Amino acid sequence: MNGRRGTTTRVFAGHRFHIGTDAAFRVAQDLHLQRFLPEMAPARRCGQHTTIRVHHNTDLFRDRMDRLADAPWTKVVPFRGEPYLLSRVGAVCWWRPDPVSHLPADHLYAKDPRGQLHVVLHPGTDRGERYVLRVIREVVLRCAEHRGWAAFHAAAGAVAGHGVLIAGPSGAGKTTVLTALAAHHGADLIGSDRVLVTEGATSVVGVPLSVRIAGGTLSTLGPVQGLPSGRLLPTDFGAVRKASCTPQDFSRAFGARVRESAPLRLVVLPRLSDDDQQVSGTLLCPHTARSALAGVCCTPHDEDWLRPWFADRVRPAGELARGADGLMDLLVARVPVMALTAGVHSSHLLERIADVVTRRLA
Repeated sequence: MNGRRGTTTRVFAGHRFHIGTDAAFRVAQDLHLQRFLPEMAPARRCGQHTTIRVHHNTDLFRDRMDRLADAPWTKVVPFRGEPYLLSRVGAVCWWRPDPVSHLPADHLYAKDPRGQLHVVLHPGTDRGERYVLRVIREVVLRCAEHRGWAAFHAAAGAVAGHGVLIAGPSGAGKTTVLTALAAHHGADLIGSDRVLVTEGATSVVGVPLSVRIAGGTLSTLGPVQGLPSGRLLPTDFGAVRKASCTPQDFSRAFGARVRESAPLRLVVLPRLSDDDQQVSGTLLCPHTARSALAGVCCTPHDEDWLRPWFADRVRPAGELARGADGLMDLLVARVPVMALTAGVHSSHLLERIADVVTRRLA
């Protein structure tokens, strides 16, 4: 799978990626990656690197699809709701979308004998530049767990350099709290939906994911240049359909920056409700806090990334679970954990959420 390409180096969560892209696709790919790159406070380097090749070539794509058509396959679901067919052709592992699924049949993933990862795109692929980030995220998560870090279903921001982990299940209000901190206190964005806590529970580190914002949060915020419009989104509490923007677009909308890491100073567990309950924050005892965090810890079992895919898991799941347990014990012993309750129909919602969180930080 050779061809004329340029190679750029990007670092996410302390892991170095060498990304080679075919010349015709290089600008689009680089611009997309740039919108996810941290601008400051890089995480400590892991000392490892991964090479990814992005191929944007009609002949190559068709040739590989033809070869795979008769190859034996096993159905795998490495990411929730996204089935792929895994085939081994010679020494190369290939993943192609299950043709009876909703996934577009316009991309392939491969891992060659040297451990290099490949993304093969049909030039007609819609937003083909996004596929390489799937590979990057997977490698980041595997690298983090190997380093003794733990992943959480969480968002994170930094207020004046102080890291705030905002953890909770889907629909809890994580992005609402993150938006409140950015809008009213200029918080830098660290991560959205998945955040890493480093060994010793000392810092939070972001995973390169888009920021998804509910229509209700956008309507409360009002029009902000650079953010998606919420006019066509449902504003009902708990609505599943959300708008999406890149980390860079989200941060710049509030005059903030994308920050990769920050010292962990506070954990917020949002508990939003469909009423006009006033905003309040309550510090939790270590036992209650520990139980709540265990419910949103994604190491070693993640509700979305169901199984290792492009990067092998080096440590057994049981060992990872014990490490995550120890990390959470340290976290609740060292960092205050606050339950934040609020009704989404209360007045000045975002401003009051931001004030409650920053008062606790102070």
